[in-house]
Amino acid sequence: MATLQNIRNKGPLLVIVIGVALLAFVLGDLFSSGSLLVGKARDRAFVVNGEVITTQDYSSKITEFEEFQKMISGQSSLDENISLQIREAVYQQMVRDRLLEDQAGDLGLVVTKEEINDLVHGQSISPILQQLPFFLDPQTGVFSRTALVQFLNVINTPSPNPQEQVLVDQYKSLWLFIENMVKTQRLEEKYISLLTNSVIVNDIEAKKTFDLSQQNADVEYVMKSYFTVPDSAVTVTDKEIKDFYNKNKKSFKLEAPIVKISYFTKEIVPSDEDFAAIEEQSQIAYTQLQSATNPATVVADYSDTPYRDVFLGENLLTPSQLDFARTANVSDIYGPVREGDSFQLYKLINKTVSPDSVYLSMMAVPNSTMVGQDSVITQFVDSIYNAINNGEPFAAVANSLNPQSNGGDVGWAREIDLLPFGKEMVVAAFSAPVGQPVKISLPGQQVIFQVEQKTSPVNKFKLAVVNMPVVPSEKTSNNIDNELNQFVSAPNVGKDFNQLASEAGYMVIPNMSFSANDFSLGQIPSSRQVITWAANQKEIGAVRKFDLTNLRIVARVDEIIPSGTTPLSEVSDIIRTQFVNQKKAEKIIADLEQQSLTSLEAYVEAMNSRVDSVRFVNFTTQNVVGLGFEPVVNAVSSFAPLNTVVGPMEGNMGVFVAKVANRSEGSAEYNDKEQKESMLNNNAYRLQMQAVETLKNELGVEDNRYRFF
Repeated sequence: MATLQNIRNKGPLLVIVIGVALLAFVLGDLFSSGSLLVGKARDRAFVVNGEVITTQDYSSKITEFEEFQKMISGQSSLDENISLQIREAVYQQMVRDRLLEDQAGDLGLVVTKEEINDLVHGQSISPILQQLPFFLDPQTGVFSRTALVQFLNVINTPSPNPQEQVLVDQYKSLWLFIENMVKTQRLEEKYISLLTNSVIVNDIEAKKTFDLSQQNADVEYVMKSYFTVPDSAVTVTDKEIKDFYNKNKKSFKLEAPIVKISYFTKEIVPSDEDFAAIEEQSQIAYTQLQSATNPATVVADYSDTPYRDVFLGENLLTPSQLDFARTANVSDIYGPVREGDSFQLYKLINKTVSPDSVYLSMMAVPNSTMVGQDSVITQFVDSIYNAINNGEPFAAVANSLNPQSNGGDVGWAREIDLLPFGKEMVVAAFSAPVGQPVKISLPGQQVIFQVEQKTSPVNKFKLAVVNMPVVPSEKTSNNIDNELNQFVSAPNVGKDFNQLASEAGYMVIPNMSFSANDFSLGQIPSSRQVITWAANQKEIGAVRKFDLTNLRIVARVDEIIPSGTTPLSEVSDIIRTQFVNQKKAEKIIADLEQQSLTSLEAYVEAMNSRVDSVRFVNFTTQNVVGLGFEPVVNAVSSFAPLNTVVGPMEGNMGVFVAKVANRSEGSAEYNDKEQKESMLNNNAYRLQMQAVETLKNELGVEDNRYRFF
């Protein structure tokens, strides 16, 4: 009551305070709403047909796909390369989905619940479901309807266990993702089917295409490559290039900006001081290893790999380890010596002659988690052990415990392979007689195994290996960073980047072009950040240092070419090359025609070339062996008269003169229905690819991902 009265007494003051706060809130909102609206307007990862996809929408879909990839692969994390591929795949799919939705809406194409149900439960199971590992029979690798039903039962049945329910919820989300994929694929199938069936294959076309595919020819040819003619032999004017560019601007569309970057790299490697420090530690390790009764402690203190208390065959040792082990006495030490970027120490702990591997059959029974049940488990294991000892086949007993155990077959194992089970298991397996069951108690389980076979005895060695890698110290990294920071902050570094870098001993890679959406600078991992920075720079000549793992990149922005139409300056060399080759072809052909040559041998001398040949070429051959895509050779194979020299003809790689030496007919029988279906399938693939690009051009796709990712 006192508190309430106190509030009443201060009521007028509170009204004033609240009023001021509200006014500040309103004014603040007025001033901040503008920037908020601007922020929202700028948050355009990409735009498809006027629909804005925000960075949040895009990131959420990427995360969804990454989680899907982790679950189907069984991986807890994805490497950078996979993540980048997923990012690009998600973008392409989101663009396709929205283009398809627009077209499907106009055409009245839908996927009904009944269709989805049929694709999941009916006779026509979706191809997506048939490929997912969740729904495959583990024995055959083939789609299992039972596995699919079990999966659906799990996600539709609430679990009383909270931890299990979390997993069930994850699988529910996964199923919604899969179901959406199934729906999208079905809608795309309908759209592509509609496009495909709008392009018919008539009887004449089908029969002619089949006939041409059956006419296989052996073709002899002489080619004069365009590379053998100097570019100075022909003239291409700037006007020709510009006219071609203006006429074909649509062919030079640029979806994302192009950035031109000059850069150099500096690897963070150990300094001489770093090597000296590790060498000093290796001497201490040598002294301790020399006197240690337990080498494992010394190895644990100094080595980056643990001590392996097992005998190793010669094939498991490095050359230097093997040379030492073969001649050393027990307790001898090799090293410390520098090998590459590490210091090595080896101590010979023991040597023996014994089998390299044993072939095992095994069965394991978990220990009881209930107090007082240990004796029950022990009695059960004893009964199994006694049954095998009394003549029951090991495989039969193992299969009675677990029908999926394949008779307990483990296969060949070396000592190092059994080490994860513990040293006791290693000793027992390699000392047990062949065919005699052995019972052993391991942490968490009791094991019965039987050695079925042993390899012949070989020399084996037990080594304590101390591997001490030399890594760059913090001081070394700081020295390099200070050096590069001074370079970046130098006066006129943007203007004189190449000169200053060269004077400092750095090798600059100059004026390299990258799409703003490229994954990396060349093959440098994790270098996407350099491209993102450059693509968003407003200042040409900006210079920055980037810190990567064990690598530094210093880059300068040379030029930014905005998306839209690629400038003539960027494609003029490509256009010029096309004109140069075309004019070279005209010149070569004109020179040859003046000579009135009639045989391939005469053309060989005139073209300064040789006779080559290809076999089994027909009109439908996509790539000619040794030549690639050369339609002129396809045409010769089908239409040139037999044993008649034809040409000279302009090709992609050079000028050709050819002769069909032999032509044979295939033995396949014509089937009108199959031929048309095959051609329609080919059309469907081409239409699917072309339709997306056409829709992009017609409806508009604006890719701004480089601004954010």
